[in-house]
Amino acid sequence: MALSFTVNYVAVVVATVAALIVGFIWFMPKVFGARWLAYLGRPGEQLRPGPEFVLSIASAFVNAWTLAVLALNLKAASAMDGVVIGLLVWLGFFVTVSTANTVIAKRPWGLWAIDVGHALVAQVAMAVIVSVMR
Repeated sequence: MALSFTVNYVAVVVATVAALIVGFIWFMPKVFGARWLAYLGRPGEQLRPGPEFVLSIASAFVNAWTLAVLALNLKAASAMDGVVIGLLVWLGFFVTVSTANTVIAKRPWGLWAIDVGHALVAQVAMAVIVSVMR
């Protein structure tokens, strides 16, 4: 079986923007941002877009493109297909890697919860978009 990489790049861009919006809302100070920064030992600090924001955009784009390749090759075409793909990617990659990192680095579980919660919402949102717009 040969994989196809001819994804809908409009869907990838829309999914990228969706991921950025999810992150912007998730990490607002009154949502999880203040608590997240406190877990990182930076209480009271404000998150501001800077040069690292470019890397966040690029990372979201690669993530959306990868989900689009999966959706294309798995023939996902509905929102429910996207939800399943998003959940599988989240559970199989994000939860496992971040759990191992949390245990080994002895990071707070609250930080883990904020990070994997964000990943869950972002992965499902992006996977739904690239599946429906496939």
